[in-house]
Amino acid sequence: MILSITFFDAKSDGSASGTAAQQRAVDELQRAADERLADEANSAPSRPGDFSMVMNGAKLYARNCARCHGPRAEGVVNWQRRDATGNFPPPPLDGSAHTWHHPRRQLANTIKNGGRVMPSFGATLTESEISNIIDYLLSLWPDEIYALWAERNEKYEQRFDKQAR
Repeated sequence: MILSITFFDAKSDGSASGTAAQQRAVDELQRAADERLADEANSAPSRPGDFSMVMNGAKLYARNCARCHGPRAEGVVNWQRRDATGNFPPPPLDGSAHTWHHPRRQLANTIKNGGRVMPSFGATLTESEISNIIDYLLSLWPDEIYALWAERNEKYEQRFDKQAR
């Protein structure tokens, strides 16, 4: 089950026209989350984060990440090709690109400290908020991709824990 939410800003004249649309989006996300939870109970691997964490992650993603990675984490067209400055554009984070190849610790580190062209968010987001964003992104991934990621992440965590001892 793929979850997505779109947030609307109020009009410049101060009217609250986005409020009904925001509530519909929240209701849609709640229905989708309920469906996902029912599906997961039957077959799919469980995912971290409860609904409130995923919802908070969706809001934080919309405020901090969507301008570069897209409102639905779809990334930039031709993200695999270097731009005029020699950098790669923002990739999709919806499970359709390479994000799922990275363990959770690395995803958190990239959000916190940035990357080659990605800004760092460590000064503006708490570790909990970063974790909520990751939970939201994981909720977007198809079950097959999430299962592969979860297996890789578990192996990474076991190696990391072993090395830390």
